[in-house]
Order: sequence, then C-alpha cells, then structure tokens
Amino acid sequence: MGVLSILAILLYFSFNPESVLLFPKCPFHTYLGIHCSGCGSQRAIHDLLHLRIGEAISHNLLLLPALFVIVQHLITKLGIYKAQSFLDYRYAPLVILITILLFMILRNLKIFPFEYLAP
Repeated sequence: MGVLSILAILLYFSFNPESVLLFPKCPFHTYLGIHCSGCGSQRAIHDLLHLRIGEAISHNLLLLPALFVIVQHLITKLGIYKAQSFLDYRYAPLVILITILLFMILRNLKIFPFEYLAP
C-alpha cells in the first residue's frame, strides 16, 4: 500500500492529468455530461503537489476537506496523535454521504454562485 501510494504521488507530481492522456476520464462526465463529486480531483492533486492551493480549490473544493479527514484518520489510527478520528463518530458516514451528494448537485447548477463549484 505504501509503495503504491508513493508511485501514485510521483505519477501525479510528474504528469499533469489535464494534458496527458494517461489518466482516466470521469465516466459521469463522459457519458452523462454532469460533474460528479470527484471531477477535477486528479487535477487538484497535481496542483496540490505543486503547492498551487488556489487552483486545486478551483478544480475540486471538496478535495481539501476530504484529504484533511483522511490524514486525521491515519494519524489517529497510527497512534501518532491521541484523539478520536472524525470517521469514528456515529453519524460520520451519513454526513459524508450527504455532503458528497449535495456537492454533486450544487456543482452542476448553472446559477451564481454554484457555477464556481464546477471544475
């Protein structure tokens, strides 16, 4: 798992998903023409690895909080920091599901200010 993660990070650091055909396209956007909650994540990861925070946010606003929750979970589970993981709370899965679905709906609206959520 660790080696694959490092290889993925090197891949996203070395190649821009926007200009290289190596990366998969979103099937939701390709076949349905809508932006899913993950659309723009590959470009956002590439931007984050190059410390372009603003561009990463413009590609996928949900990626940064998601990464924060994942890193916080890993840190607590590895025992580096003694605290309860956000993912261990009873309603965390429901809150995450609602957030993902709401983000997907809002980023497909073509009205201000939601149009800025599209990648």
